[in-house]
Amino acid sequence: MGKRVLIVDDQSGIRFLLQEVIKNKGCQTFEAKTGQEAIEQVKQHEPDFIFIDLKLPIKDGITVLTELEAEGYAIPAVMMSGLTQMEWNELSLPRNVRGTITKPFDIEEIERIITEFCNVKR
Repeated sequence: MGKRVLIVDDQSGIRFLLQEVIKNKGCQTFEAKTGQEAIEQVKQHEPDFIFIDLKLPIKDGITVLTELEAEGYAIPAVMMSGLTQMEWNELSLPRNVRGTITKPFDIEEIERIITEFCNVKR
């Protein structure tokens, strides 16, 4: 299996969709429904990349990535949310955030991100 990708979203439909797209690109996937589960999954599986929702139960996406960075995890991530671009611009995002996706997202955008950030074949 290829690169390991952690998908963090409290909506099962989004996790399923991302999992299918990412697996089709040859990557292995892991899932988390909450911010706390995300931290546990990172420690257990040490993913190469993270797709993480901004708003999550227990700990939000920014808190999760900030805590992981403080513990020495330098995992590139893309944050997802229903925010507008202006709202994204107002947030202070952790260093490891490589991009943002506004929901609902386009499957081709996810494929492009996986190809670019995980260095998989097109």
